[in-house]
Amino acid sequence: MEYGSIMGLSWTAIFALYVIGFRSGNGIFLLLAFLGLLGNVALEFYFGIHVKKRSVQLNLSLSPLFTFVNIFSMFMYACLLCGAMEYLYFQAIDKGTLIAAIGQMVEQSDVKQTYYQMGMKESYDQVVSLINEASSLSALDKVILLFNQNFFTSLIIAVPVTMANWFYKPKDVVQAE
Repeated sequence: MEYGSIMGLSWTAIFALYVIGFRSGNGIFLLLAFLGLLGNVALEFYFGIHVKKRSVQLNLSLSPLFTFVNIFSMFMYACLLCGAMEYLYFQAIDKGTLIAAIGQMVEQSDVKQTYYQMGMKESYDQVVSLINEASSLSALDKVILLFNQNFFTSLIIAVPVTMANWFYKPKDVVQAE
């Protein structure tokens, strides 16, 4: 649970950087959010390996299934914590400004012209219609969509983290007596 809390708070920080980047129009926050995503992947593998070190310290032999369930539950706790923070944001703070900022960015003449020059008129129309649909969603609907994305991403990432945990051989670990 402690690792899931740290991961959930880091996901929330990445979401906050993403929101600040779009609302302010400053790309440095979006870059920081992207770098945070990369750092978060490393953090997930670190926590997976740390679970292995702890199990060796306590003289436990964890099966691959138990390791997967443990790591996936860590991800689920992070999903729930991040979902709660996102709900607070969408319900109390946002009031539709994030989707409106994304819509304004997409509807700029430069962006539209770039799409058209690349022969992607249908894709541009799809993006605009998706943004219009997203603006009509309630705060809970937006959070459920983000939670589903986090859930399935966690399910996919939990497999390589479990494999890293399973094949990692810790060195110089002091075992508990």
